[in-house]
Amino acid sequence: MKPPDVSIEVKPAADVIVFSPVLAPSPTIGRPVMKAAAESAIAPDPAPRAPGRAKMFWSAAVAWLNRAAAELWLNIFFWQARRHPRFLRAVKAFVVHHTWRFSEHLYGGTMANAARILGSASTLAQRETLSRGMLGAFYDFVCDVGSSVGLSRQQMLGRIESVEGEHHYRAARDSGPLRKRGAIIVTAHMGSFEVGTAALREKEPRVHVLFRRDERGGFERIRAALRKKLGVIEAPVDDGWTVWLRLRDALRNDEVVVIQCDRVMPGQKGQAVKFFDGHMLLPTGPVRLALASGAPIIPIFSVRTASGAIRLFIEEPIVVGETDGALSVDAAMEKVGAVLEKYVRQFPEQWLENRPAWIEDAGKPMPRPPGKRWRIFAGAR
Repeated sequence: MKPPDVSIEVKPAADVIVFSPVLAPSPTIGRPVMKAAAESAIAPDPAPRAPGRAKMFWSAAVAWLNRAAAELWLNIFFWQARRHPRFLRAVKAFVVHHTWRFSEHLYGGTMANAARILGSASTLAQRETLSRGMLGAFYDFVCDVGSSVGLSRQQMLGRIESVEGEHHYRAARDSGPLRKRGAIIVTAHMGSFEVGTAALREKEPRVHVLFRRDERGGFERIRAALRKKLGVIEAPVDDGWTVWLRLRDALRNDEVVVIQCDRVMPGQKGQAVKFFDGHMLLPTGPVRLALASGAPIIPIFSVRTASGAIRLFIEEPIVVGETDGALSVDAAMEKVGAVLEKYVRQFPEQWLENRPAWIEDAGKPMPRPPGKRWRIFAGAR
């Protein structure tokens, strides 16, 4: 069944009407009091004063300082990951614990997602345990990105513990009606993207990766260096619609395109699909590209083990079109969502989504981290 279109409209506070019992008829309230209360309740609020130049300048300066500080710490983190990986592993518990306690963005986003994954019957303690696990996996991911810069492709391949479902990939690429049509690899923000890409390059001479340039220059330079080392071809979605034409032509030349399917990037279109007990917006690009090129969609996921090794999982190909056995665009979107849900359900801590992912949670206030809850009580006094 096609999910309903979801429209979220955010209205300014001035448009919100508050119904108060003071306006309801009551034998204990005289007419003059009711009239005064009603006039007071419906009187328009004074127009908000425009922020002064000093306040605007201060807000812009604070935002710039926050971005600069984030990039500085990230660059230091990557530097340490390349040169002192053991030190970062040693301080992981300390960093994750304090980040979880004080970061409103990371705590609130992971807690909102943990509540959806675990369900309404889960306890606060269970959600917080999963939330901390998600932050721990994100910490491991950043360590991997920094340390992988100093590794060769063969060293990255040495981290692979197992590959399950490889016959699905061979069936789509080496024989049958899907042969010589290229392949669209859909994956998610899980495990190690670099190790999975290194494994793919062992089989494919030309691999294109769709991505969005990161606003943090230091992180983008490291990521670009990794892709160059792996020998993949960058396809920035920032380049606009022409990038999709290049990817379509690459697939028609029997090349491979990698797209992460669990997040709609700016410049991409999304469609709501059923996900756990709600709906999530998934990018339509992989399915539309499959329809335009005739290439199959092959879901591949990487998962990190407790020892740091990587397990790869390959699912059955998804064919989009009007041929026998092919799925419509809507059915293919639902299939991609179902496969993604399977791995998030099985490895919830591995999912590196630290923003509220469900459409139903958009605009809702996020839970406050334990280290900042004192502000609520301070403001209530």
